[in-house]
Order: sequence, then structure tokens, then C-alpha cells
Amino acid sequence: MRIALGGILHETNTFRNEDAQLSDFDIVRGESLIAAHQGVRSYIGGMLNAAATMGATVLPAMFASAEAGGTISERAYSGMVDNLLDEIRTALPIDAVGLALHGAGIARGVGNIEVDICRKVRQLVGPTTKIVVTLDLHGNLDRQISEYVDAIFGTNYHPHTDMFERGQDAINILPGLFDGTVVPRIHIEKLPFLMVTSTTMHGPAAEVEKLCRQIEDDPDIIACTFFHGFVWTDTPDTGPSVLAVSNRNIEKAAEAARRVARFVWDNRDKFRPNALAPKEAIASALDAGDWPVAVLDGGDDPGGGCPGDGTYLLRAMLEANLVDACFAAMFDPSVVAQAHEAGVGATIEIELGGKIDPRHGAPVASSAYIKALTDGNFLCQSPMGRGSQVSVGRTVRLQIGAIDIVVVSERHQPIDPEIFLLHGIDVSRYRIVALKCTNHWRAGFAGIVKRDFLADSPGIMSRDLKTHLYRQILRPVWPLDPQATY
Repeated sequence: MRIALGGILHETNTFRNEDAQLSDFDIVRGESLIAAHQGVRSYIGGMLNAAATMGATVLPAMFASAEAGGTISERAYSGMVDNLLDEIRTALPIDAVGLALHGAGIARGVGNIEVDICRKVRQLVGPTTKIVVTLDLHGNLDRQISEYVDAIFGTNYHPHTDMFERGQDAINILPGLFDGTVVPRIHIEKLPFLMVTSTTMHGPAAEVEKLCRQIEDDPDIIACTFFHGFVWTDTPDTGPSVLAVSNRNIEKAAEAARRVARFVWDNRDKFRPNALAPKEAIASALDAGDWPVAVLDGGDDPGGGCPGDGTYLLRAMLEANLVDACFAAMFDPSVVAQAHEAGVGATIEIELGGKIDPRHGAPVASSAYIKALTDGNFLCQSPMGRGSQVSVGRTVRLQIGAIDIVVVSERHQPIDPEIFLLHGIDVSRYRIVALKCTNHWRAGFAGIVKRDFLADSPGIMSRDLKTHLYRQILRPVWPLDPQATY
């Protein structure tokens, strides 16, 4: 069996002012694609593992991925998709294509890139070549995608600790597709609901996850996945959906998807965000009594497309005169350059953050002591993506008052303690650990952080959805329209 692997993976925040450019993407092709994902807990890593187990021949095409950001520019997207198609064309003849996509990717002049990619790949390879796809739990699904692919597998967990397994699923289904024992029927059920990010480790999303796994106990159900959607993408597809894939029986797939959707809708009030203003989140953290606790910079999470240099939470931490506190990762290449020029041990006058988008706060002017400088390279240790190489550009550990602040040259959401350890910071010894990350940190910091508090602030990921200018979402939609029904 000859299988081409590739994809374009991007979570798009359409409220960000700047478009995502080609330079924002990490692009690997050929043997470099295999080297980047072999043994890594990623979608492509899982596909490679399954292909090797069944003795298939892998033809690496092109894989492009980037930190979540603004709408992909038309030029950047057209260049990437043309390259992907060229690489697949070079690999022909092939039996199957495995695509690692997201589900909430938006490009100018195109809209939903996942549908566009799958349509163009299908046109290239023809009707008999199998196309299998992995999608992120935060995908805003467009029903059209089912017209072009044979099977879809989405991550079940947030943090996405099962990317590897879903990649395996996508390849492991291929023998059944070829011998006719598996004939997938795909149903996508949409909900009129705007849902903010929610962990599946506990709470209402965990309850939904349990129901999905129970439904998958039916041997006729290949997959049942609750997609939370990405609420900070303004499109007609924005919002949660349930994907059900059955063997031969579309009615059974539809019944399963609607059962989960009804459960979600009936429990929608439980998904309201439990967010505090930054000062209130800090006060709650100080009262926690069991250390360390995490304070999450929810309004400026780079993992959701935010600038990463927002200052509302940092300013509140400084005003509270915190001790035994650390913060990662502030994005400010100019401050990093200033620190590298001055050297370790120097004290410099800085204006930190607040340079990209005024919606995320003004720069923080302060004296700062330079404790450590690094090249910003380390290996991910989180169950989500373990083994992957991370590069955040040159970095600095600054000390302002009694707060340790890690500043990076490339936007970064800390999903495990490695960014701190790189700078000599053991988070287990701190009382308050502030993170520019909303949920993906949970798996990597498990067993260390005792409690967490979400600090909301103005910005393009604010949990106050009424502050966002939605133009394309389908109305009525809950909670913006209380009269919405399912």
C-alpha cells in the first residue's frame, strides 16, 4: 500500500488584525517531514507509526503548521496548497492520502481551507484513492468535507493528548476500506451554540466525552466525536458539532450524533466560562492555600491566535507586589534583543509587551534584572506532542520585583514546564505560575499545579463574547440570542 502524508494545519482567529503569512508557517516536506514526526506524539507521528506497523510505503508530501493566528493571506495559502498538491502529484500512483488538518482554518478568498484542501486533493487523486483526515477538537466543521473524504477522525481530548492515536486511526482504517469490510458513513450535526474552550479532564466536556465513548462501544460506530468549535473564528460554520461515523448505516450515524448534540444542548448552561478579572484572579490565587496555583492569561493566549504580548495580567501581578511568582511566555523580540545586548547580570530599562494590538494593553515600563539568556530551543515533554522540537527564538528571564518573567522572540503557549526549566525555574517551588495558555497546559503540568484561575481581559480571546463583532455566524445562536433553539 502506498500512502501519501501531508496537510496544512492552522487555527484561525479572524478577530486578529494581522494576516498569517507564509513566514509564520513551519513547512516540512519529503524526508524532513518524516524526521520531524517520527516517534513524536502528533497526528503525522501516529500515521507514520500505523503505516510502519502494516508495512505500507509512506510517500511524504508537505506538511505546514503554525501557531494559531490571523486569517491566512491569499498568497500564503495558495502557495502552500499548490505545493501540497505538487508533492502528492509527484508521489502518484498512490492508494491513499492521509491529511493532518485542523478544522478552523480560514484563508482570504477561500474561507474554510479544510474543505478546499480536501476538494482539490480529491480532484487530483480521483474517486478510487482513499482520503483519510484528522481534525482538531476545535474545528468548526463544514458538512461539505464529508463529500470529499472517506473517513474523519477528530481528537477527543482537550488538551489534545490523543493526536497520535487519531493519526493511527486514520491509517488503520485503510485495509477495511480496500477490502470492503468498512464502508464509512459520515454525519455532522451542528449546534446553534457559541462555546468557549473547555477542558475534557473534568466538568461538562468530560461528561460529553464519556457519552461519546459509550456510543463507540457499538461495533457499528467507527467514531463519535464532539467538536467544541473555535468561537473566535467568525464564519457560518463557527460553533460546536458532533461527528459520527458508522459502518454502512447513515441513519445510525445520524442518531448517534443527535443523541450527543441533544445532551450538549440540554447542558449548555454548564459550559459558561468561569472567568475573573485579572486582579480578582490573583486575589483568588493568593487565597488558595495550596501551592502552586496557575493563573491563566485567557484574553491573550497565543494558542488561540492572540499576540502573546498582552499586559493586563502582568500589570495586575506587579501591582499586587507578588512574591514567589513566575510568568511565561511574554512575546517581545525587541526586549529580548535589548537583554542579549546588555548581558546576564545587567539591569535595563524596558517597555515590555503591548506593542502589537492596543486591545491587549499598553507596554509595561520598568527596570528589569537579566537573570538568564537562552537560544529558546527545547523538546516538548507534554503528552500533547511529546518529542517534538520547540523553538521560540532567543529568550530572556527577567526579574521585575520578585516576579520571574520569561520573554520570547516567537509566540509561545507553555503546555509543559520546559520553557521555565530552560531558564532555571522550577515551577513547583513557586506559589503562583502565570501562563499565557488556557487549557493545553493541563496535561503537561499535571501533578504540579494544584488549582487554576482564569483571568479574562479585553482582547481577541475575551470570554465576553458580546465584545466581539460577529458578522458571519448564523443567528440566532446561544448565548448571544437566548431564544435560540435546537
